[in-house]
Order: sequence, then C-alpha cells, then structure tokens
Amino acid sequence: MTTYDDNDIASLFDPQLDDPVPVIPPGALPPSWAAGRQASPPQPPRGPRAWSEVELPPHPVTGVSEEADARAGDPALLAEDHPRARERRRKGSKRRRKTPADRDKVAAKKRADRARKSVRLQLTGTSGHITRTSRTSTAWFVQKQGPWNFRTTGKQRRFIQDEAMVLTNLQKAGVERLHRRLVRTPFPVEQWAKDHDRWAAPIDDVPGALSWAEYLRGQQHAMLWSNATIKGRYWGIELPHRSALGAGLHYLAHTLGYVANWPLLGALSSLITGWADDAFAREQAALADHLAALERIMTGRGVNAAPASPAAIDYLLRRSATIGLPLAAGGANAGAGDWEETDVAALEDLTDLTLTPGDGYTTVSGVVEGRRYTGAVIVLTVGRMAPLPIPDRMLPWQVIGDPSGEPLEWSDRIELHDKARTIRTMRSLTGKIESQFDHYTVEHDQVPPKELAEQHARVQDVISDVEEDHSGLSTRTSGWYRVAIVGATPDEARKKVAGLRETYYPHIALEQEHGQFQLLREFIPGEPLANIAHTRHMDVEAVAAGMATAGDRIGDRRGVVLGETSSIAPRPVIWDCFAAHEIKHKSGLTPIVAVPGSGKTFLAGMIVYQAVRAGAYGVVLDPSGPLKELANLPEFRDIARVYALTGRDSRPGALNPYRVIIDPRRDDPEYDTLHPDLMRAADPYAAAQAKYDADMRAAAAERVEVAVSVLKMMLTERHLHLEHTESVLHLAANRVGGDRDHNLGEVLDAIKTIGQTDPDQAVRTCAAGVYQQLELMSRLAEARVLFPEAGTVGSGVDDFDTDIRLTILTMPGLQLPPEGVPSSQWTPQQRMTAPLMHMAAWLANRLVYEKPRHVRKVLFLDENKYLESTGAGRTLNLRIARDSRKFKVRALVCSQLPDDFLGLDGTDDKTALTYEVFVGDVGGDPHAIDGALKLLKLPTGQGFEQFLAELGSGGEDTLDEDTDTSYQDQARRWMVRMADDVELVRSSWVHYVHLSHVFAALNSSTAKNALGGTA
Repeated sequence: MTTYDDNDIASLFDPQLDDPVPVIPPGALPPSWAAGRQASPPQPPRGPRAWSEVELPPHPVTGVSEEADARAGDPALLAEDHPRARERRRKGSKRRRKTPADRDKVAAKKRADRARKSVRLQLTGTSGHITRTSRTSTAWFVQKQGPWNFRTTGKQRRFIQDEAMVLTNLQKAGVERLHRRLVRTPFPVEQWAKDHDRWAAPIDDVPGALSWAEYLRGQQHAMLWSNATIKGRYWGIELPHRSALGAGLHYLAHTLGYVANWPLLGALSSLITGWADDAFAREQAALADHLAALERIMTGRGVNAAPASPAAIDYLLRRSATIGLPLAAGGANAGAGDWEETDVAALEDLTDLTLTPGDGYTTVSGVVEGRRYTGAVIVLTVGRMAPLPIPDRMLPWQVIGDPSGEPLEWSDRIELHDKARTIRTMRSLTGKIESQFDHYTVEHDQVPPKELAEQHARVQDVISDVEEDHSGLSTRTSGWYRVAIVGATPDEARKKVAGLRETYYPHIALEQEHGQFQLLREFIPGEPLANIAHTRHMDVEAVAAGMATAGDRIGDRRGVVLGETSSIAPRPVIWDCFAAHEIKHKSGLTPIVAVPGSGKTFLAGMIVYQAVRAGAYGVVLDPSGPLKELANLPEFRDIARVYALTGRDSRPGALNPYRVIIDPRRDDPEYDTLHPDLMRAADPYAAAQAKYDADMRAAAAERVEVAVSVLKMMLTERHLHLEHTESVLHLAANRVGGDRDHNLGEVLDAIKTIGQTDPDQAVRTCAAGVYQQLELMSRLAEARVLFPEAGTVGSGVDDFDTDIRLTILTMPGLQLPPEGVPSSQWTPQQRMTAPLMHMAAWLANRLVYEKPRHVRKVLFLDENKYLESTGAGRTLNLRIARDSRKFKVRALVCSQLPDDFLGLDGTDDKTALTYEVFVGDVGGDPHAIDGALKLLKLPTGQGFEQFLAELGSGGEDTLDEDTDTSYQDQARRWMVRMADDVELVRSSWVHYVHLSHVFAALNSSTAKNALGGTA
C-alpha cells in the first residue's frame, strides 16, 4: 500500500492507505478475498516466463564487428559462411540482404508464436469504437444503467418494447449478429471523494477530532466494503464483410506491390492498386453510412447508447480478459488510443487461465496493482425457459440474480432473423412435425404424443405472428446467453452457482456445460462461439425482457450518504441535498414521514451532521432533545450551540413574536439600485426605497397576525367559538401595532382595556373572558418564553451568534398532547404545545433566513403535526416550501402522517412543491398508505401498497426469545423519491466505523443498532 503524508491532498482520494480498517481494493471483489489484501503477495514462481516477458537480444548496429559477433552466436548464420553459400549470395546480389535486425525479429516472432499458440486471441486491434479480427469487425455502443423499480406496469412494458424495437430496427438495417456484454464497474469511491471535496466547503479541522481527510477516507472504506458495482452494457454490432471483389483487389494489389518498381509489371501494379483504392473508398463510404444508421438506431429511445469511447473500449477488453479478478475503471492506459496487434499481446498476458478436467470451473490468476489474485470462475448457460410473466409478476430475467449482491457478468450472442428466413424455417419445422405425425398414425397406426400437436400449434402461431405482425415485435432471434460467477475458491463458486440456480428455478434452467475454458473466453470480444448447445429461440420482445441494465437508480455521486439501495442490487445512495436549489431550481422542502420509532430523528441527524461538515449552516428544532448531543462532537467544537426554549434554562421573551420576526435590512442586495429588477425603473433609488418600505409594512402586519395566532392557540375550545373572539384579538393587536419594540403582554393589556371600555356589551363580555383565560395561561412556566418580563421586549433573539454553524433548539419538559384525546380535555401545559412549537419554528426559520441567501443551509423541524394543526402553521410550512429555493434552504420536516403535508381536509396540498420525499414505516393503515403513495407520486393499484406495508423491521418481533427474529435486520428502510426516481433504501451504517462517535451522540435505538453492526 501507499502511505501519504497527512498534508498531501492526494491522500484524500486514495482509498488504499495504511489504515486500521481493512479495505477491499477497487473492483468487484468478493468480501472473502479481503484477507488477501492484508497478506504479503506471493513471489512469482521461477520458471518459463510469458512470451511478452522474454528478453530479446538488442538489435545490432551496422558495424562489422557487431555483425561478426551476431553471426558467431547463431549456427544458422555460421552455415552461411560456407564458400558455396557465399557463391549463392554473389549470384543473388541484386536481392536485398537481410540485416541481423531482420533476422532477430523473425526469430522473436517464431518464439512468440510458439508461446502464444494455445492462448492467441482472435482480436487484431481496434479503431475508435470498432474492434477487428482477421475476419470480422464489430462496432461497440455503451448503454448505461437504466431505471425499473417503482415504475408502473405499463411504463415497464414500454421499456421492454422500446428495446425490442431497437433489435428489430437493427435487423432491418442489415445487422445479422450481435455480441452484448454486461460489465460491472466498481462504484467510483475515489471519484466521489474528489467530487465531494470540490462540492463542499468543509469546516476547519479541530485538533484531536475527526479531520476532513480522515472523514473522506472512512467514507471510501465503507463504500468499498459494500462491494457495490455499477452496471453497463456494451452492444457489439457485427459489421458487413468486405465484398469478394474488393478483398480480391486488395490481395492482388498487395501481392503486386513487391514488383511496383519493375518496368512492365510496375504499371500493372499501379493500375490494380488504383482499382483497389477506389473499391476500398466506395466500401468505406458505404460503411460510414451504415455506421451512421446504426448510431441513429442505438441513440434512440429504448437503448440510448452512445458509441464507445477509447476509454470504454479499453475497459471492455481488460474487463473481459480479467473476469474473476478485481479491476477498476479508469486505469492509467484507459483511452490511450487504438489497440494495435502488438497491444493485444499485453491483453493475453493479463491473466493466467487453467482448467482442471472434470472439475467444471476455470482457475483465473493475475496480478492487479502489484498483488496476485486467484479465483474460480464458472460460466452458466441459460437453458429451457418457461413462460415469464414480465413485468407483471417478475423482475426482468437477466436481473433475477442481482439481489444476491454478486457482480454477475453476462455475454449474449444473438442472431437476428429476417421475416422470410423465419417463415422458411418454421415451414420446414412444420413439415418435420407432420412427417412424424404420419409416422405414428399411417405407418404404425398408433396414437401420436400430445406434444406433437402442441408443437405444431406453436409453430403455426409463430408463422401467423410473423406474417400478420406490422409492429416488428415478432422478429425472431437465436441466442446463447452466458453468465459468469466468481468465487475466491472452487467451493465458494459452486455454492454461489447453487444459490443462483435456486433463485432462477423453476422458470429458467441454468446449465453448467463442459468446455468452461472456451465458455469463459467467449466473453472476450472477437472470440468465436464456444458451442451451439442450448440455443434459445425467442422473439425480440422476449429477448428485451431480460433488461440486463435495469438497476437501482437514485441520487448522484458527490453529496452526503443516506445508506444503500435494496430493491435490485445494493449500491451507496449519495444525495446532493442542494442540487434542487442550484441545478434544478426546485423547492427544498423534504418531508420525512414515518411512525414513532422508525428512525426519523437518526436519519435527519446524519444528514445534518454530513451537511454541516461540508460547510452548510444547520438549524435544528428538536423538541425531544436527542440531537442536542451533536453540539458536543469534537469536530463541532466552538461552532455549535444549544438553546433551551423551555424549562429553567429558557430566557424570558425568547419567543416573543414581535422579536422573532425581523425587519428587512436596508443593505440587502435586493434593495440595491443596481439590482436587475430596480435598474429598469425611472428612479432606481426611489424604487428601492419603496420596495423597502413595503417590506417593512409587510413585516409589521406579519407580527400582528402571528401574535393573534399564538393567542388563539392558547384559548380553550369554548373561548375560541365565542362570536367576538376573533375581532377582539385583532382589535387589540392592531391597537398595539406591529413594531419590533412590542410584546404579547401589551396585547393582553389592550384586551383588558376593550373588556372595560368597549361600548358593545357583548364585546366587553367576550374580551373579559378571553383576557381572564389568557392571563391565566401567561402565568405558566412554559409561557415565560412568550411573555417577557415587565418593561422588556425579550432578550433572546438578538443574542444568537451569527458565526455559529450549528444551532440546536430544544424544548425540554414540553408536554405533547396525547393522541386521540380531544383538545377540550387537554391540560393547560398541553395546550401550550402548539404556540410554543409554532414560535420555535418561526425562530428556526429566522435563524436560517437571516443568513445570506447564497450560503447553504439545512433546517430540521420535528413534530410537524402540531404546526399543521393550525392555519398559521400551515402558512409557515407553505412559506418554507416556496421560499427555500430562493434562500438555498434544505428543510427536513418530520411528521408521523402524510396528511400533515397533504392537508387535513384536502387543501394545502404540498405534493407539487416537494422534489425529494422520505417515507418510512407508516403502519398498516390503508389511509396512511394511500397518502404516502400520493406524496411519493406513485399510482395506486400497482402493488406499491405492499412495499409500504412491509417497510417495518426485517424480522418478526415477538417477546418470545426463542422465536424473536427482529434482530436479524434492524436497519430502517425508506421509500425515497428524488425527482422522478423512487427507490427502496436501507439506512445501513454497518461499515461506517469512523462515525461511531456520531452514532453514540445521537443515542437512539437506531444508533445503537448501527454500533452493533446491523443498522
């Protein structure tokens, strides 16, 4: 391993550093091989070296003494010194004499040919995205991993039909053969670290705490341990062969090239060469048109594949030649240019393949990054297939094995048949079946097997489909489909094969054929078909139903870590939590919905921790208080503060509505005369002042409305339903005004005055009752943060340090109202919950919105249901949803029910304002599940309800210790929507040991599970 200095920036992006955490090298390497990284690499055995490693004698210069020395060392050259030999040389003096360098080259080629005789590849080189052999040329296109999960059945069926139409269009374009290769690229942890470092503006390192470099290394180690890969499929389209005339002219011109300088034959040579060049130019023009047509087909809907870049071709060749060994993309030689025939020799030497007769596997050995690895590879062939209900009840048939987590690689050899050939073949098969039928009935007077009638009917159906179909989806194919399974040992490979076969049973049979060596080499471009056994005859729609590139698609590759996908194949879920603001121009409102105990607080805490580490400002409103321990982390020393809004440590008037809502600042950029909106005005200064004055009036009006809302929340149901309550509260608040130097105590005094002096007896009676109730509530200990001491306006808000990166607001001792109990039965302390939560949310917003607009901010609001229970709270949530984009705020809002975001009565639906959504276990209530589907923008009746109903614990929870299986998988699972992608995500942190102190600080059940190794 390489060891870097701590100050070396390169060490941030190298996951292979000396570290107490064992690290898997980049590549699809089984975890059981990780121990191989810790042991010293074995020394290569002494013995014959590979042909490319043989040291050749240096080419001699043209001096006489060197030539004599070379001749003295070669018996064949010594024989030429015989007098008769010298005489023959004199007679043929007109011929060019071979130099010693020429003879050395010939000798080296002979030695190489003998060494390569058993391992020579058919590949002779590459040109751009085209690979060449001595007989064929193949154009390669790259198809990236595509979506599948949580799409409607109709959309999934359209995915299949679109890919099937690509096959049909290729057949119409004259393509007869395809070689498709599904390869696995290791998850790019090094690239993630580089992108994440550029994306972030990390906080300063603290001595003795986890540094930014150690944080990046730990994140990379954890991702490597998950053995995640990204799929990509190469489409190799065989190009037409050269015409016989063109090939003949080329051969003839090449032959006559030796006599080009002769008087008579030279003219003929020149003429033939011109003809050959013209024929080649015409064929190249036709081939260019053909390639352009292929590119139009491959880049269209259904595949959306681009011509392979030199780096992609490089990886395809290296990956195909090293199946069974770890190999990362983007090597030093990737994209270095076209491969020549001499370069292919290096490809042949990458791995040593050995086959033990009768064992049914191929031993693969090779050196990767200075270490030798050895493994066993078994290639299985797709055999008989039953009718497959795809996509209604099954995954695509080439994806069925992906949930095992094994990096399976596929090789498909497909022949496309035109309509005439298909009908001709089917009619020939019909004649054979009828002959067998006559053999039974006419010749032997026996009842034929029922299978003959079924086969005859099936053949007739195929003929009818091909003749009557005008969509092209009945195009027929013949194919051979291989899948490679890798194990550290032969026994491990056999166990994986047994598990994979069981996964595919009973719909698809996977056959382990003889000739494993040849089957494995079939994965290399240009190699011939190993055998023709187990040919699968299918239409293009059945072939496309494999959808080998379907996978888990969500998130990006530069943000914070959320866990790993768990729908098809596990891979890290990375989330740029500010891409919605900076790239997509969407709202930052992010609902987190789940029942109590589902891990909402832990998930939000991990997001806040990673975002603050990356340089964002964080504000947390956590009434229950577990997140306050984040402020005690060593890396947040001196940049985090905790403020208690209730209890003995609270400050009187800290939540005074008149102080929480701030006035706009005159020096804000939006009031600058150079602002684009103001420069168009006739008098920019007057326009700026008018805009500022209007915003000042709006802030004053907002204080009045918030004061009225807070007082209403403190009243009982009886007082709220009095006829004049609303008018009394507004009248009192308007008399006080909306300036910042007021407080709620002044509003109470105004209500008291109305109860004494108003000319209307009904109004006086109502005001007196309202004042009596509010005055009683103001004496509660919980109300001290709303009502400052006499003669003050509140002293909490202006004291907040603007340099603090993480501010945590807690409300210890807050008594939440019990579920299902009507508000008329709440205690006064429970009735104070709504106004306190409401003003605490306003304060959290104030701490966020007072920061400059361009800086990144994370806001976490817990217990949103108490905000949504009031009209003012719903208005506040709506403001968060609409203004978060302008102020670059990622607002994580937790609630137990989707109704808090959909509106209790169907109004205030924020579904259209949400770009990212997290939905956890919502219980088995059908109403909650329907609301969650609406929040995720998923249709009902498509089977998604089952996924939501099963988002609970992975095991069965029971008090019986003998049968309790809830411990088996306690990682919380979430349905996550980001833009149009919806995936099932496990909040698993089992390998993130460098964050153990963060898990301990969160101190929740989920954090304990993470420390225990299962969450």
